[in-house]
Amino acid sequence: MKIHLLTSLTMTIATATSAAPAYQDFDALDARIASLAGSATAVPIDRRIKLVPCPEEPEISGPAGGALTVRCPALGWRIRVAVTGTSGTAGPASSVLVHRGDAVELVAHGDGYSVSSVGVALEEGPVGGAIRVKIPTSPSPVAAVVARAGVASISN
Repeated sequence: MKIHLLTSLTMTIATATSAAPAYQDFDALDARIASLAGSATAVPIDRRIKLVPCPEEPEISGPAGGALTVRCPALGWRIRVAVTGTSGTAGPASSVLVHRGDAVELVAHGDGYSVSSVGVALEEGPVGGAIRVKIPTSPSPVAAVVARAGVASISN
């Protein structure tokens, strides 16, 4: 009886462990990014992001516009990882910090408050450039100004 109970408990634990969702290994990806960033320092990937694991090695390109781009062509996901300490830019295209389809943190702030939301950029923009951003709670896009890679502010 005890052996049967132990076996059932082991099977339950194994089933619960195998049922856990598998996400992209950001520790390994951060290490790979750090080795490719050269003299730049990459900001660690936000662990709140949940990406399906790429079946092949993700592509890393850049730095351009203060960020590296990490892509999984097989699944279609793309993230940008901010880097600091890059030595110059490669031309006008590298000044674009927000690209169409990027997740963008929208920030509105005023005297004594700051509110943020996440949306999707509908167009590209450099720092100070005006872009349109689609947010899930609004039927129409909102106008925002690019503050830095992945962040845009909304005027109130």
